[in-house]
Amino acid sequence: MAAAALRDPPQGSVTFEDVAVYFSWEEWDLLDEAQRCLYHNVMLENLALITSLAGPLLASLWTCREGTRGKSLA
Repeated sequence: MAAAALRDPPQGSVTFEDVAVYFSWEEWDLLDEAQRCLYHNVMLENLALITSLAGPLLASLWTCREGTRGKSLA
């Protein structure tokens, strides 16, 4: 079964948004401290894995995006 998976062509690109999970403030308030910590760790792991796939290009884009938050791009 694993060998067959290796032969299958890629199905498409995966972005951080594809694997991100977002909570409303109401949902977040329902989580206990352990669940919040797990969420944080999983999201950091997802970011690290996706960054490793794209390499320095994604890291530089992320830095640029964070640097422009709240500022007009015009």
